[in-house]
Amino acid sequence: MAPQLSANDIRTIARTNTTPIPIARSTRQINQIAATSMPAGKMVPVTAFPLLREDQLRNSMIHCKVDLMETAEIIKNGIKCRFMAYFVPFLAFAQFNGGMDEFNRSYMKQNIADGGTVTPFFNTMTAGAVGSIPIHKYLGFHAAPTDVINTCYIEAYNLIYNFRLRNRSETLYQAKKRLMTATALAPAFWQHEQFKYVVPDWDDVAMEGSVNLSFTSGLIPVIGTGAMQLEGTVNDIGTRNLTVAAGANNVNINGGNLASSRTLQLARTASGVVADLASSGVKISLANIELAKRTQWYADLKAQFEGLPDNWIIDLLMQGVSVPEQMWKQPILIADKTEIFGIEKRWATDGANLTDAVVNGSAMCDLDMVLPRTPTGGIVMIVAEILPEQLFERGRDPLLFITDPTKLPNALKDDLDPQKVERMSKGEIDTSHSDPNGLFGYRPLNWQWQQSNTRIGGKWFKSSPSNTFNEDRQHFWTVEVTDPAYNSDFMISETFNTLPFVVTNQDVGEVQIQGTAIIEGNTQFGTRLLENDNAYAEVLLQVDQTRVVKGV
Repeated sequence: MAPQLSANDIRTIARTNTTPIPIARSTRQINQIAATSMPAGKMVPVTAFPLLREDQLRNSMIHCKVDLMETAEIIKNGIKCRFMAYFVPFLAFAQFNGGMDEFNRSYMKQNIADGGTVTPFFNTMTAGAVGSIPIHKYLGFHAAPTDVINTCYIEAYNLIYNFRLRNRSETLYQAKKRLMTATALAPAFWQHEQFKYVVPDWDDVAMEGSVNLSFTSGLIPVIGTGAMQLEGTVNDIGTRNLTVAAGANNVNINGGNLASSRTLQLARTASGVVADLASSGVKISLANIELAKRTQWYADLKAQFEGLPDNWIIDLLMQGVSVPEQMWKQPILIADKTEIFGIEKRWATDGANLTDAVVNGSAMCDLDMVLPRTPTGGIVMIVAEILPEQLFERGRDPLLFITDPTKLPNALKDDLDPQKVERMSKGEIDTSHSDPNGLFGYRPLNWQWQQSNTRIGGKWFKSSPSNTFNEDRQHFWTVEVTDPAYNSDFMISETFNTLPFVVTNQDVGEVQIQGTAIIEGNTQFGTRLLENDNAYAEVLLQVDQTRVVKGV
């Protein structure tokens, strides 16, 4: 009879344990002290630091302050500075293809699973001329021209930007995504509070739902003879042409299932031909109605995953299956604050210059940053953006253009409307638009009655867009384009100017960063070193090092 193994015996012979050995954790405080300048209209990296594998970022506070350069006059539209802190896991870097196995093999300098060559953990480059890499220059990183450096901070910056693009719009991402080797600063993202509810397209199918209709008879009787086409209007969202082959007494509709509709309009192309749908036994399945409701519910849930690049990941999440590694495959936003610059005008105090003044502004905030234990390690990067509030001063007043009271909100009609969406024309955002009736985007029903309005009149009245200097308009920082459309320039600041500033060809902000990052990790530190004073050797000379020999 085979001997019975105790629990201790089994534990002793186990050789496939995957739990790492316990390592004494250490805590280190990394003071973050940085000063840099920044242009407006760009996403600027202002400080960054690494986290090693298994590091945890504990309660860390970073104080950020930006001083605005001198302007000729007090700017009357708000100027905002947005501070964001991201953690970019190393697993998000392109060379690992999102695979933890390949990541670990690369870290240990092992061949990939199929026997291919080792994937370099760090991509490298020659630093080049001092100050030639804008991302490094604004971070204050130095390297000699011939030094070989890694591209971690460059890749982290570009991953953050692409992540923001995709989170804003898949179309914008496909049009403006950055290469991982790009080193120039990227355009900032506009914050259109008054148009945040406007979209270039919308999922009408998800809003409407779809219920299949069934016919008890596969053939529909037709009275009369001849060939014709039928148009089926489906819930006012479009038409579907149905080809009808006419026979002696019956026709066969070859159009597949129709969505639920209030009316089915038949347009005859030959006189004397009528399809008798009433006697055909059209029926609606309750199961199909429930299916439409549930499909809408799942479609709403799926919207939160649309920024993920892989459809199969989305499919798993929609099945309720957790994907633990997915969070380490993309940048993670850990802090986000937007502050409005406080503007101050200071007058000269000496007698000869009492009529002279300078205008400055500043914005500041504290970023609280916390991260759990990170199995991959990565880069923590703080980026900042300076942008003025866009005015859209030539936007249409919601009442001024109404000449028929039926165009005003109607509570009964609007509440019963199954499709609470309306079209927004280009003329509504700029009355000087060359295509005022063209489609700008879509918005929820009646939202123009609660949108923010910007009105600038009198001596500052401006009839058309212009980005040239105008002395009367120095109270406003206006960034605008001719014939605005819902395109990339509406979402990111590709067109920009600094006209209100006294000096227009320099960075408009000066940044100060102060704080401490408290990091807990597996890093082992040596003890404090003392300058060599031969103390050990001198003490040893005083010790009798002879030994007693036994038996002598």
